[in-house]
Amino acid sequence: MLQVTDDNLALASADLQEEQLCIEWFEAGRSLIKRKTVQGTALHLQRRNGKYLTDGQIIYQDADRYVRISTLPCTCMVLTAEDPAVIGDFCYDVGNRHLPVFCVGENAFGVAYDARLYEALASKFGAHLRLEKMKLLPLQALLYF
Repeated sequence: MLQVTDDNLALASADLQEEQLCIEWFEAGRSLIKRKTVQGTALHLQRRNGKYLTDGQIIYQDADRYVRISTLPCTCMVLTAEDPAVIGDFCYDVGNRHLPVFCVGENAFGVAYDARLYEALASKFGAHLRLEKMKLLPLQALLYF
């Protein structure tokens, strides 16, 4: 089992074999991950640096291979609107469920799919809301201060 920390390494050589450690969007902040890479290597990741793992981050490298973080896409509810009142209502409704909202494009805001919430939002926002498969990345999350 590889013992790995969350150091952000630079790729030393393009000749190395790439292995991917796939994580869900909600696992980016976890401090401990034990699982196998896509290629089957057992890995024990103990985070110590930074707040989140990032998509594409290289966390391990040796003479033969390197391990890169890959955030899996998930089904998202995406609101696209230019009216600040509509965007505010969407963020308020989602925030009442204590779910993170992500800025996924210009005037586009997304949240991970939840069936009951989708029904409520679809009836309220109609054509402004769509389902789309995408990566939700920590740097896209709207944060309060």
